[in-house]
Amino acid sequence: MRKGSKSKVRMGGPSQVPAYTSEENLQRLSRTSILENFVRDNDCSWDHQKWLELCNNVEKFGYSPIDFDQMGLMLEDIKARYPNI
Repeated sequence: MRKGSKSKVRMGGPSQVPAYTSEENLQRLSRTSILENFVRDNDCSWDHQKWLELCNNVEKFGYSPIDFDQMGLMLEDIKARYPNI
């Protein structure tokens, strides 16, 4: 890394785990197939319990903090494009 340049990934806390912003986590999530798989696996229809499970899994996979409202909008966009995803 060049002198004076800053890394986008910040190391957080004593465990030195990369710390991302909510926006960065949304971008990272958008580059995965997690949401597309959720739409496919639930045939474009899910209840609140399934939504909560998805939110929990997204956090478990390391996408925290994340704006779940924005994630929901991403999910609806994917749903609107299904089955062309």
